[in-house]
Amino acid sequence: MKRNKALKTIAIAAISIVSITGILSCENKTEEILTVKIEQPQEKTAREKLIINRVENKFADSANPTDFELKHTPEITFGEKDKNGFTEILITIGSEGIIHPTKEDHWIDFLTVFVNDIEIQNIEFANGYIRGYNNCFAKLKSGDKIKVIAGCNIHGIWQNEVNFE
Repeated sequence: MKRNKALKTIAIAAISIVSITGILSCENKTEEILTVKIEQPQEKTAREKLIINRVENKFADSANPTDFELKHTPEITFGEKDKNGFTEILITIGSEGIIHPTKEDHWIDFLTVFVNDIEIQNIEFANGYIRGYNNCFAKLKSGDKIKVIAGCNIHGIWQNEVNFE
């Protein structure tokens, strides 16, 4: 019993000394005030809870891609050039006619387009309402590299790139 009381007394004395030392050390430093911001974790939205995979994927064998790989790979084609010199870039998520599904719990959640490694467009898709497709217009010249990165909420990140001729 005496030991517990002694330990409590020592602990209270130590806390008091630390508190007094802290107050005294701040007495002459009124202009130096330290502010600590404590970040509260944000609750994920229903959409964010469904996005479960952010692994970057590649073809296991690029000469023989599987239907699964083709379904996730952005297909990039080009339309006509308009009178202002902008060429249409058409993007479908899914290659060789194998289109990625769009369901409430499985969809393409984003698509980002780059020209020569400069991001020109980034789109987030709502789950279940829109298929992974996009078209945009950009000023392109022969040899420009067009890269598209797409995210499947379940099967991760997929990309493709082509050179404009």
